[in-house]
Amino acid sequence: MDIDRVKVNIHLDNLLYNYRLLQRINSDKEVMAVVKADAYGHGAIKCANYLAENGCKYFAVTELKEAVELRKSGIDSEILIFSKTAKENLYLINNYDLIQTVDSLEYAKEINNKNYPIKTHIILDTGMSRFGVYCHRQADIEKTKSEVIAILKLKYLHNQGIYTHFPSADTDDEDYTEKQYNVFVDSIKSIEDAGYNLGVKHCSNSAGIIKYGDKNLSMVRTGIALYGYPPVKTSEIFKPVMEVLAKVISIRSILPGDGVSYGRTYIAKNEEKIATVAIGYADGYSRHFGKGDYFCYQEYRLPVLGRVCMGATMIKAEGINLTVGDFVEVFGNKKSLDELASRVKTIPYELLTNMAKKRANFIYIR
Repeated sequence: MDIDRVKVNIHLDNLLYNYRLLQRINSDKEVMAVVKADAYGHGAIKCANYLAENGCKYFAVTELKEAVELRKSGIDSEILIFSKTAKENLYLINNYDLIQTVDSLEYAKEINNKNYPIKTHIILDTGMSRFGVYCHRQADIEKTKSEVIAILKLKYLHNQGIYTHFPSADTDDEDYTEKQYNVFVDSIKSIEDAGYNLGVKHCSNSAGIIKYGDKNLSMVRTGIALYGYPPVKTSEIFKPVMEVLAKVISIRSILPGDGVSYGRTYIAKNEEKIATVAIGYADGYSRHFGKGDYFCYQEYRLPVLGRVCMGATMIKAEGINLTVGDFVEVFGNKKSLDELASRVKTIPYELLTNMAKKRANFIYIR
C-alpha cells in the first residue's frame, strides 16, 4: 500500500553505528541500551532486537509492560526495569526473567514477601531526588550502607547490580556530578569492604559517557545519544536514527492579500506558489513549530507558512520543481532535530517521543 501521509525511516545501521561508537568511547565496557518510551519513539521491539542481534547484552525500560513486550518479541538479553512494579505483578518479573530496580528497604521487603526469586539492581539517590536509597552526602553513607546490606540479606532477592543517576551531567555544574560520583563509589566501597558483592555498577548516562569517561565504572546506560543526539558537545559524530518525511498533497498559487491557515497569520504580499504537506500536530509536528521552521527538499529549505493544522502544514514552494506526491523532510538527515528543539525551547527527547505511530508509517531500514 502506498503511503498517503507521513513516513518515518528508522535507520538501524545508524543505530548500530551509534552503539558501537558509545562502546568505543566507553573503552569497550558494557553498554546498556535504554529503550524506554518505545525506544524514544523509534520502536523498541525493532531497535532492541537489532541491537541484540549485534551483541547488546543489557536493555533498560521504564515499566513492566515494556519489558514483557521485549521478552515476548524474542529478546533474551538482560532487561532492567527502572520504576517500581506493583506487588501484584511481581510474579511476572520472575516469570519473564527480568531485573527489578529496588529503591528502598521497604520495597525490597515487599518483593521478598512474595517468596520467589527476583533479580534486582539497587538504586542510590545521590542527588536526583527522584527515587532510590537516599545518599546525597558523605554523612549519609553509613545509613545507606546499613539499608543496602539489609536489602542484600533478604532471602529471595538476587541482587546483580547497583546504580545512580547524574541529573547535571549535561550542564556546566561539574562539581555536582563529581560530588555525586564520589558519594556513590564511596558507598559501594563501604558496602563491599563489609564483605558484600554488589555486582555490576553503573552511573553514567549519555552525557556522562561522553563527558566523564573516568566515571563509567563497569557499565554505562545510553538513551538519547544512541538515537543520534548527544546531549553535550563532542567531536564524535553521531548519526540520527529517525528521519521524518511527509507527503505533498496539494500545490496552488495564491494572490497578494491571500491568507494562509487558521488565523491568517501569514498574508501573501505577492503571487506565491505554496504546497500543503500531510503532517500536523496530530502527527507529532507541534503547533509551536510553524513560525520560523522549514522543511527540506533536495538542497532547498522550504519555509513553513502560517499555523500548523491538525493534519496539514503549508510551505512556500516558489522556484522549485516540487510536485504532488513528493516527500519533504521534516527532520532527520538534512535538518537536525537539535535545531528545532532549541528554537521551541524543548529537548530532542520530547520531539522524538511525540511522533504519533498510529498515523505515521514506520519503515525499518537495515
